[in-house]
Parts: sequence; structure tokens; C-alpha cells
Amino acid sequence: MAALPSSKRGTVLVADDDPVMRLLMLEMLAQVGLDAIEAEDGERALACFAHIAPDLVLLDVDMPHLDGFAVCRAIRAREQEHGNGAAVPVIMVTGSDDLAAVTHAYEAGATDFVSKPINWPILGHRVLYVLRASDAIARLRIADAHNRAVLAAIPDTFFRLSRDGYYLDYEQGHDPAAVFTQRECAGRHVRDVLPHPIADRLLEQLHGVLATQTIRSVDYELQRDETVHHFEARLVGTGAGEVLGLVRDISERKRTEEQIRRLAYCDSLTGIPNRQAFLETLERELARSSQHGRKFAILFMDLDSFKRINDTLGHNVGDLLLKVVSERLHDTIRPGDVVAHDAVLDNVARQPPSGNLARLGGDEFTILIPDLDRVEDALNVAHRVKDAMRRPFHLDGHEIFVTASIGISLYPEDGEDCTSLLKYADTAMYHAKNCGKNNAKLYSSALTTQIMSHVKLEVGLRRALQNNELYLQYQPQIDVRANRIVGVEALVRWRHPEHGIIPPNDFIPLAEETGLIVPIGEWVLRTACSQARAWHRECRHGVRVAVNLSARQFKDENLAQTVLSVLNDTGLDPRMLELELTEGTLMDDALATLATLEQLRAIGVYLSIDDFGTGYSSMNYLKRFDVRALKIDKSFISGLPQDSENAAITRAIIAMAHGLKMAVVAEGVETDEQLALLEQYGCDVAQGYLLGRPTAEGAIAEMLMALTEA
Repeated sequence: MAALPSSKRGTVLVADDDPVMRLLMLEMLAQVGLDAIEAEDGERALACFAHIAPDLVLLDVDMPHLDGFAVCRAIRAREQEHGNGAAVPVIMVTGSDDLAAVTHAYEAGATDFVSKPINWPILGHRVLYVLRASDAIARLRIADAHNRAVLAAIPDTFFRLSRDGYYLDYEQGHDPAAVFTQRECAGRHVRDVLPHPIADRLLEQLHGVLATQTIRSVDYELQRDETVHHFEARLVGTGAGEVLGLVRDISERKRTEEQIRRLAYCDSLTGIPNRQAFLETLERELARSSQHGRKFAILFMDLDSFKRINDTLGHNVGDLLLKVVSERLHDTIRPGDVVAHDAVLDNVARQPPSGNLARLGGDEFTILIPDLDRVEDALNVAHRVKDAMRRPFHLDGHEIFVTASIGISLYPEDGEDCTSLLKYADTAMYHAKNCGKNNAKLYSSALTTQIMSHVKLEVGLRRALQNNELYLQYQPQIDVRANRIVGVEALVRWRHPEHGIIPPNDFIPLAEETGLIVPIGEWVLRTACSQARAWHRECRHGVRVAVNLSARQFKDENLAQTVLSVLNDTGLDPRMLELELTEGTLMDDALATLATLEQLRAIGVYLSIDDFGTGYSSMNYLKRFDVRALKIDKSFISGLPQDSENAAITRAIIAMAHGLKMAVVAEGVETDEQLALLEQYGCDVAQGYLLGRPTAEGAIAEMLMALTEA
């Protein structure tokens, strides 16, 4: 006889007042691999049941005190009281097989019954069968409980559809947004419940599921209480010609998707399309124009000196300016100027799309002009935009003036892909900036060549310092009355390994633009001071060396410490170092300038104003700056002595400087007549090709040696 296929031996409670019957039952149970507990009457059986919780009960009907029927009813009552849903199988053993006894057994709650005399082998199999059935029922009960718990936790609605589209079953979810009830759907056709367009889509997918046995879905919208809800119905076949469906409210997901899409395609600051949206719009316009043989233009706009707004008024005002700029652009551009029908943005938010322009980032904006007939049309839009930007902006109590530089690229003349067209418009914009800003320029292939040359020059300049390609020349400064050298101006030069000598006018502005002027300026300062100290040791005659300070260097908060460190390292007397600053540098931030000049004067260096007369110094600040010398710009000297206006200006500058107890240096002296006139006006020092060209340190040493010998 086979034992119960289980990982543990089952326990059976045997209740019978006949000890022989109990013994036979225990033996039978042992044969089938089951453990047994004996009870000699009904009361003892109930006590054992409560204590050991058996897997099955073999219960004799005729017992003293409590008969089997009463015990069975008590067991069922106890199970009901504990409410665990479990029902231990009970097999009643009766001496009668009449219908009344059988009915009485089942009414008492028996699972099965056997009649005496007992066929013991069959009883063993019967017990095993009942245990297996009980175990299966328990598993089903647990699975059912799990399923009910899962269904209770899911807000979705479930339904079952026939192949003809009738609701065979409908279980409404507990989501408050559920639109239909079980009463509205059960037994009805989907076209009688849902709007026909939605019902037709659902039926189409239903037939697809039945034909392919794949999972399909339908998204649709329904209005409830003046609110539009988005739903998703997922359909799966049962294999019996029916389809199971699950309906979920996806309104929140749709809102999240729309928000994500908006974040992906709209600029968070201004609300207009961003770079990604513009690129996709550009791709579509490129395909359309290519198909229909049309032209279009890209305008790339950048605000001039926007960084100054952020630096002086703060980023909050800068951000506000960008918002108002985008609004002014939107109002300035006519509907026919642009591609405004951005399909991506139409799905982003329930408001009119603003794809007519885009903010690429920072203060850069782009405009796409489709169906271009003439180049002049793109230029007209650019000039309208440029003029709109020139009008003052009143923001946060400030009246702000800005200008715009605009670059224009054309399809297909300038390029046939989005990347090239956008890059060339950007290139043209930088060309507009280099041409004085507040300008609009068309792209040309020559600009690319110019930009590439500029980039190569920048790369070479970055390597020039470490490769020792930079060197200094010195131009002598001559005392006009004594006709002897009193100083030199250090001038940086660049010997490029491939292109030879690069003119200073080509690489100095580049160094300023890239910030390389700071390390280059420090190298010039250190090299010039070292050379001045060497001349003093070798020639026994000191000469002051003048070094130009760029605006970036002067604004460096570590400038005074750098100068002091160089002087300490080289051993040069601070009085032998002259630092030249332009008027524009000094006047950019007068208060900060005064503080920096005070630090430099404390070190003991000689301070002068270079290119005087070309800037905008006021007499008040000129007195407060307390510099030692003015250098008259060579533009005033070049017209002497024929140009009477230049002569008057030169004479006035010299008189003013002397009145302020400043020395005067004239630059660009090239003729004897100029030198004679300067001497007549009382100029102190002169430099120029007449008196000496920029030269190597050896030539200066010879001049100093000659001075020493004299």
C-alpha cells in the first residue's frame, strides 16, 4: 500500500470506543505511512483535536458521552469560530449504510463515510485520497486568497469579451475614476457601452488578439465630471475564443509624460522651444524643403555683452532679461517669417506652440525662416530683430540697453544638413561680433577658412609658452633734453615654428580673448625684470623697464602679489619697473582701480598711462589715480608738425601733465621735425623708430655700456 507522497508524515486522529477497532486502524494507518493518535470517546477526541490539530479524523459514530455526529459538529463549530477557512477532513465510520445515516453524517459536516464491516486495504487508499484532496483544496484556498488580495490591491477593471464583442463578465475596479459599472456592461455589446470610434478600435484589436494570440492594447480618452481621463485597455486571448481585458486609468502617467516631454522640448526659463525642439523642427523643414525644392534661412542671434549684465546687475536680472528678450522676439517675428508649427510641441501642452523661435542656451536664440524667395527677406528679418533689441528694457528698476549680433546661413547654398547650417549661422554671428557687434552678417565659405586659421593660431599660442616660442624685444626711451636712454619698453614677440614671426596685432587680441594674456603677461613681467636686473649688473647703469598690463591682468586680484613675487625673485629694484595701463583699463571700475593702484604704489613701482588721449579719463579721476607719467598716443604724434589740431592737442596734454606733476612720454616719433617740436613743447621722454626700433637685449646693453663709459 503506497504511503502519502509528502515531505512529512500525516497525523490522523482515530476516535473509537472499541480498542480492537482502534488497533486495526492504527495498523492500517502505519501501513500507509501515517501517524495516529487514539481517543476512546467523543470528549477525548475533541480534546485531542484541539491539542494536536490532526490532518484527518477517523470518527466512529457510536461512542459514549458524545457520539460521532456531535463530535463532527463540534469540530466544524470550532473551525468556524477560529475563522481560518480551513476544514480538516472527517471520515465517519458507521455500522449502518442506510440513507438516513449517510445524510446525517454529511449534515454533521463529514467529508466522507465508510460502513462496517471495513475493507481495510480500501480504507487505507481512501484515507490517502481524502488527504490528497484536502491538500489540493487547501492550496486552492490559499491561491484564491492570494488572487483576491491581488485583485483588491489593483484599481483596474477586468472584463471578458466574446469574439463578437459582448461583455461576458465585467469586474469593476475600485479606482474612483472608473467610468462604467458592472450593471452597465455585463451582457451588452461594446458599441452599446463605449463611443463608437473607441469601440471600433477595441473590436479591431480583439480580432487581432484572436488571430495572432498576442497581447494588444488600446489607448483612449473618456470624459467624466468635466474631466478628461486617459485609459489603456490591454487584451489577451484565453484560447477558448474569448478575450480577457484589463482597463487602467493612465491619466496621471499621461500628465507625467506630457510634463517630461515639455521639459525635453521647452526651455525652462523662457518657455519657448529649446535646442532639441529646434533641431527636430529643422530636420523636418530640411526634408520638406528638399522634397519641394524650397529654400530657407537660419538666424542665429547672440546678445552683445550679456555677461556684463550678469556681472553688474546679477543673474536674476540677467534671467529676467532673457525672458523679456524671448517675448520681444516672439512679438517682432511675423507668422510668415518662421516655422511655428512644431508637431512635437503640439503634444507638449494644451497651449499654442511657440516653436517659432528657440533658445539654444545662454543668450543664444535661433529663428527658422521657411520658403525663402530672396536673401534680402532673411536680412530684413534680422534687421527687424536687431532694431527691436536696441529698444531699452525696463527691468527691476533698471533701464538696460543691449544689442544683438546675428548670423545667417542659407539652405541649400551654405549646407544641406542641420549640423552644418547651424554651425555656419553661428560662425556668421561671431563674424558679426568681430565687425563691431550690433550687426547681421551672412555666412560665406571664407569665414570658415578665417575661423579655422583663428583656431589653429589659438592652439599654437597655447603651446608657444611651453615651447619657448615667445621672446622679448626692447624699444629704448630717450630723454629729449639729455639725448640719452632712460628706459626701455618690453615688447613681446612670437616666432611660430611654421609661419615665422606672428605680428603682435594678430596674437595679442587673441590672447586677450582666450585669457592666455594672463600667463603670457606674467612671463613678460618676469623676463623683463630679470633682463633689467642683468643689465644693471653687467653695465653698472640702471634703466627702467616698462611692461604693459592688460585689462585682464589688472583685474586679477593676485596682481600685486604677482608683481611683488617677481621683484623678489629677480632682485630688481621696484623703482626700475614701470607698469603701463590704458585709460580704458583704469576707468572700467574706478573704485576697484584705486584700490589696485594703491597696492602697486605701496610696492614702489612706477605707474604710467599708455595711449593717453584715446580713452575717456576725467580730470578728477586722473588726479586721484596719482600715476607718474602719461604716454601720448602715436596717432597724435604722426601728424606733427603739419597737423595743427594734433599739435594743439599734444601741447595741451604736455601742459596738463606737467601741471599734475607727471612726466610725458611721446610714442611713435619718426622724424627730426617731430622730435624738435616735442622738445619745444617740453616733452620729457620720446620713443619711436627715429630713436631706436625694438631690438634684442644685446643692443640695449651696448647702449647702456656706452652711457656708462661716457
